[in-house]
Amino acid sequence: MSANTHPTTSDTSKVITSLPGKGRYDEEARRERLEFLSDRGFPPLDLISRTDFEPERLRNNLENFVGAVDVPIGLAGPLLFKGGQASGAHFLPMATTEGALVASTSRGSAALSRSGGIHTLALQQRVQRVPVMSFTNIAEAMRVIDWLPDQMSQLRSVIAKHSRHARLVRIDPHLIGRHLYLEFIYQTGDAAGQNMVTICSWESCLWLIERMKAELSCEPKDFVVESHRSSDKKLSHQSYLTGRGIRVVADCQLSPESIKDILKTTPDGLFDHYLRTCESAIAIGMIGANVNVANVVAAAFTATGQDIACVHESSVGQLHISPPDKDGSLYVSLHMPSLVVGTVGGGTGLPRQKEALRFLECEGDGTALRLAEIICGFALALDLSTSAAMAAGHFARAHEAMGRNRPDAAKA
Repeated sequence: MSANTHPTTSDTSKVITSLPGKGRYDEEARRERLEFLSDRGFPPLDLISRTDFEPERLRNNLENFVGAVDVPIGLAGPLLFKGGQASGAHFLPMATTEGALVASTSRGSAALSRSGGIHTLALQQRVQRVPVMSFTNIAEAMRVIDWLPDQMSQLRSVIAKHSRHARLVRIDPHLIGRHLYLEFIYQTGDAAGQNMVTICSWESCLWLIERMKAELSCEPKDFVVESHRSSDKKLSHQSYLTGRGIRVVADCQLSPESIKDILKTTPDGLFDHYLRTCESAIAIGMIGANVNVANVVAAAFTATGQDIACVHESSVGQLHISPPDKDGSLYVSLHMPSLVVGTVGGGTGLPRQKEALRFLECEGDGTALRLAEIICGFALALDLSTSAAMAAGHFARAHEAMGRNRPDAAKA
């Protein structure tokens, strides 16, 4: 079989053979995996296999390590922040392959900065895990609901044994038939906390079940640690209304000069475009209403070692633009209710991601709220720039000039 030919149906026995080096984090295991693929005729991973990652450093981040892909990083900004956790001028490392994105974010940043900068505020942090317990009937489940508040003090002691970051705020019970959904609501400090709250909730349920048997003479028929009700890595109205991760807002009084000179449109034009986008957002049932918050979230998450799958829930945003004031200025704001970010744990400890966080002054304890405010500020910048480009009829031309793949131009 040639190196450029995929295995055929007759090669099934070779294809279903597991990759070698299971559970091993060393260079020899990585090489064994690459040789395994080559021996079975898979296309070569010559470029992907060239990496400076040390396999031992990836023990808690990845399995079956073979290599890495480079995602180019551009710096957007500067953007002037005033107040909240973030202050001063910042640039944002954006890992992306989308042409015009960094330039547009920088343009919006210039408009906001020329208007005096933006205020940002992290309003709350909450991370949920929602186990579901199945009881014999509703009456049995209700007995557990009535009994649960008296267990909170001891339950917090149980959780403290399994995490130094997680703090249980409360448990909200939700009953659907005989199924009891226990919404564990935590604060997780500077960790994004998804794995943390899973472990803490699992151990809490085991403890609760033992107490139920001893004190109530009942126990659930079964339970699972997550029921989808937490909206982890999923979009929901619940996350929009009650928040998940960090709830953060940014606002600015956008000057008419910055709208004209930098955004190349008019206050009326920008506001009218905003009204039309809100109208269409309502028509299709959009959760929130924003232009392209996901672009900044995805680029920042990739650069700083966040859980990239959380881009889905973290990209919910409510852009607001008020009618022009008498002086032609516009009040603008962005509300992001479910920004799931952390500055400790997960991918934030990898060397380059850690360097990006250090560049933002968001490395380690006490910095997660600051990171959330910075991301929200730059997301507002991009939304304004993109809205202005559409209002002025420049959006397609900008992508034509900066974001379109043109082989002939690349050769020139």
